[in-house]
Amino acid sequence: MQQYQAINCHCHDYLELACMRGYCLLLELKQRTNLTATAITLETHSDKTEWLIVDYNGTREAIRLDQILAITPTDTSASFQRINIAL
Repeated sequence: MQQYQAINCHCHDYLELACMRGYCLLLELKQRTNLTATAITLETHSDKTEWLIVDYNGTREAIRLDQILAITPTDTSASFQRINIAL
């Protein structure tokens, strides 16, 4: 995988909100099929990469933030709509 590219701070805020509220998100990804999963938490690893931890069909999965093109909450009453993450 390529060298990590940090995402914009305002995008990070939306990801944090999605985790705090447990939103189910449609995740549009760069290198694989889109998926729908529930946001759980964000992690920063020792190599400074940042990851979104999601529940996908009962399994926890880590998605590197710079691999996310966009997120869209599936709940129409969510406090935000589609957010472009990719730089």
